[in-house]
Amino acid sequence: MSASPAQHPIPRQFEFVREWDVEFLALWSHRYDYLWAEHPNPEDRPEWKTESRYPLSDRLIQQGSYLYGVRFGTTTRYLLLDIDKGSVYHPSHDRWAWRRMVAVLEMLGLVQAVLCTSSYSGGMHLYLPFDTEQKTWKIALAVTTLLENAGFKLAPGQLEVFPHSKPYSPSGEPSLYHGHRLPMQAGSYLINSDLQMIWGDQQTFVQHWQLAQQRNAVDEAALDQVLRTARRRQFRLTGKANKFLNDLNAEIEPGWTGYGQTNRLLGRIAMRSYIFGHVLYAEAPLTGTALVEDIARIARSLPGYTDWSRHQHEIEQRAQEWGSVVEASHYYPFGSKQGAKPQSNLASGTPVPPSWNQQQAQSARDRISQAVADLLSRNALPSQVTARKTAIKAYGIGSQTLDKYQELWHPNYLQPRLGAEDHPVEIKPPEIACLKPSLERQSQPIDPNKFVPPAAAPQGQAVGQLDVGGSGGFSTGNPVGFNDSRSLRAAQHLAKMQSWLDSGDPILMGEAQQYFQEIAQPEPLNVEGVVPADQNLPLDQLGDRAAMLGGFGAPRATKRQKISAGWQEIQQLTARLTHPVDEPDRNGTRQSEIEALLAQDHQAYPEEAALAWSIGVYNPLAQVDLAAVGARFLEPEEEDWLAIARMVDWLLVDDELAAIYFTAPPPAFALEQADWYVRPDLTAFLESPMLLREVVQCYPIPVEVLQEVSEEWMQQLGWTRVEREQFIQKVFGTSEAELTKSDWEVMLFELQMQMER
Repeated sequence: MSASPAQHPIPRQFEFVREWDVEFLALWSHRYDYLWAEHPNPEDRPEWKTESRYPLSDRLIQQGSYLYGVRFGTTTRYLLLDIDKGSVYHPSHDRWAWRRMVAVLEMLGLVQAVLCTSSYSGGMHLYLPFDTEQKTWKIALAVTTLLENAGFKLAPGQLEVFPHSKPYSPSGEPSLYHGHRLPMQAGSYLINSDLQMIWGDQQTFVQHWQLAQQRNAVDEAALDQVLRTARRRQFRLTGKANKFLNDLNAEIEPGWTGYGQTNRLLGRIAMRSYIFGHVLYAEAPLTGTALVEDIARIARSLPGYTDWSRHQHEIEQRAQEWGSVVEASHYYPFGSKQGAKPQSNLASGTPVPPSWNQQQAQSARDRISQAVADLLSRNALPSQVTARKTAIKAYGIGSQTLDKYQELWHPNYLQPRLGAEDHPVEIKPPEIACLKPSLERQSQPIDPNKFVPPAAAPQGQAVGQLDVGGSGGFSTGNPVGFNDSRSLRAAQHLAKMQSWLDSGDPILMGEAQQYFQEIAQPEPLNVEGVVPADQNLPLDQLGDRAAMLGGFGAPRATKRQKISAGWQEIQQLTARLTHPVDEPDRNGTRQSEIEALLAQDHQAYPEEAALAWSIGVYNPLAQVDLAAVGARFLEPEEEDWLAIARMVDWLLVDDELAAIYFTAPPPAFALEQADWYVRPDLTAFLESPMLLREVVQCYPIPVEVLQEVSEEWMQQLGWTRVEREQFIQKVFGTSEAELTKSDWEVMLFELQMQMER
């Protein structure tokens, strides 16, 4: 009787037919995103392509109709050193260089390599198989670090390591490991220790592989030691960052020395794992379950845990609570992007209005269109790219914005209609004064610049500056324009308290809750004549009372209420200790306690918060509403500097806007002092956050750097000298020798567009 379909489970993913008796094929376990190329003519290089739709099968490799290459997965059992024929490390130039490379890797336990030619080009491949499977990123980073420390320069055409050490991507976008061609294809032959080619087939290669694999035992302790140094160097831990990390280590490493230390230790562990976990040992920043597991693992491994911790039975639960609090705090992983969490109105069905950034983007497009129309109306729109760009920039528009919306002005997109008669467009030229925000009121200026997306901060610290009921402010439902200034102050303070309540900051929320309790609770009559307050009184009748609660003084009865409220809290705490509560309430109470502990830490150790801010991993203004506080827009020169700094690798980001954030200096972190700062952890030259406008002035990008990067990009484009000169003549209308610094800046933008095509 035939089996039913349910008895034959459907494979979870596509599986090719495996040739189990061919040991050579089993060496290459990762077959996805494989490389292939047609066999080239003699002296020509293969034109490699990537196939991502399905994995490379055993039978395709055996068929040999094409050249094939493979990449690496998350784990590997081998690594490869690639030395090109023209490299200074090739035996034809340095006979012993490959031996020195293997000697350097002996620290990791790698002592024997399988040597073969890569192809007819005469390049050399050194395969180093090992006995135990390793995480790919770890072995790649360790090997790269050891070779570089020994003086070997890793570069295409000289020496390459497979798998390569992928840099951490703040954007979080995954990337593929570099691929290498499989051995024993056309032009690939085994090489003995005397560098003589010997005859061998796939089975002979496997025999050499297995002999080397038996001798290569990766030393895990040595691997971890190399990684600790390498990760710090990779993330450029400055002196201040090292101090902050060492301060955390100083509190964590001794472990438990008595009772009552669990909360403090778990807090330090959570902070270190969240901020520096990917710097020390993890492939990417730790979040969610990975963060919780790391906190619990480290806690269990510390001295005194079994003797002094009274929370061993619930360590996972405590780790989860601390992990969630740290993730929701104003801390964020070193070197990673961070931004405000957008508020969604989808649940209520209310349409989500365009964000401030979207409004500014549309404004920029409108301004470019107006500028082009104005130039056309005056018959003053240049035909050459550089001249046209310069003319439009005179309207206060930055190069980066123009490149983003080049379809609105670039000659390649904006062409006159052939045969059509040009008619001047009557349009009023934009007045420069209208581009500036009004000094007398809070407004949303129409600005041609791209507005930086919300970066981060506690919303409540900002609202004291707002006009209640005005644009971008908080509406209380009462008309603007109270009869007396004290009522106006009360309205402003009430709006501020409401924003503090919604901020998520435990300190601000606590103050706001106390404020609303005090104005809502009836006050007892007393000999000093304090009148009971009605919680339903309209705002304009609260008068002095609402204002004074947020000021420096308070009625004596209110002070007595504070003492009474404190006594009530003690009674409630005693009740919780003597009477069990439901599990959901207990968890919520504990979560609040942890948030309060973190807030208390900031008050008890302000220097720690200042140090965290100075290395770019802490921002108390992480949820500020930039529209509400009237954060300024970037100037065109600031936009251009950021874009160019990213191009020349002064900013360690894919998006230059990720390298700046809206913050204020410690210890006050006062909103009135907030501005755009360049983050030190995402730059190649800063030790502490620095005002963007000051960075632009203090760190101009030298023309030599612009020329060097332009040269590199033109080489990547494969341009000949003639093509290069033709491009410069077309864009600038002059020779390369006559280009100015501003021309070289434009060159980078133009080359960037060429490379993106």
